[in-house]
Amino acid sequence: MGWKPTYAIIAERIRRQITEGQLTPGSQLPSERELCDEHAVSATTIRRALAELKNLGLLESHQGRGVFVREGRRPLIRYAPHRFWPQDHPQASYYREAETAGRSVDVMAESVRTTASERVAEWLGIEVGDAVVQVTYRITMDGQPVSSSVCWEVARITDGTAIADPTSGPHAGAGLVARYAAIGRPITGIAEVISARMPSTAEAQTLDIPSGTPLFVIEQTAHTASGPVQVSEIAIPADRYRLSYDMPMPSPTEE
Repeated sequence: MGWKPTYAIIAERIRRQITEGQLTPGSQLPSERELCDEHAVSATTIRRALAELKNLGLLESHQGRGVFVREGRRPLIRYAPHRFWPQDHPQASYYREAETAGRSVDVMAESVRTTASERVAEWLGIEVGDAVVQVTYRITMDGQPVSSSVCWEVARITDGTAIADPTSGPHAGAGLVARYAAIGRPITGIAEVISARMPSTAEAQTLDIPSGTPLFVIEQTAHTASGPVQVSEIAIPADRYRLSYDMPMPSPTEE
């Protein structure tokens, strides 16, 4: 066996403690000083060992609390395009995803009337400064945050209707397709662009994730026959969701 740096040897020791059950999911590791004393090495070596294990997804840090063994909770599955198809019940799709996973769900939503920025105006095909309704969502399942998002809707389309405020009224908590069907403007298409990046400090706090956890970022645009009506930017911790897509194909023509 070839030579290994000291930090890698220590990382392997801690990894074995995790895989053999001596350190269980959710348990806190000893302090940095205690680990230095236990392994007779410097703080720098311990930090490198812990960083190695964080990169492997075995540990996570929580500011002001310490380092913990990561809980290997089974990720949720976000199915598309099925999540947007008409259902027997009108609830937003995350309720169905929680039900499928056997989890309880809690939604925090805040709406405000504001004006479209240049970016939002371009997405929605409206003028900068036009009125929009902005809604901020935070979804938790079994007490664990699984997504945060900001959504913008064209105010002139929903003003005076039963869906003017997505967070209140008879259609609060309903899914996008059901809400717009209720005002006679059926959704005809939804486009998504997915990217990945590291979270901002605010996102890491909102989602209760270590700063080194990557995010899926979904830019979603919903259309009716007359054009875009809603755009959303959805941030999802990559370790808490799997993205599943079916690609419908046209029926082949027999020769």
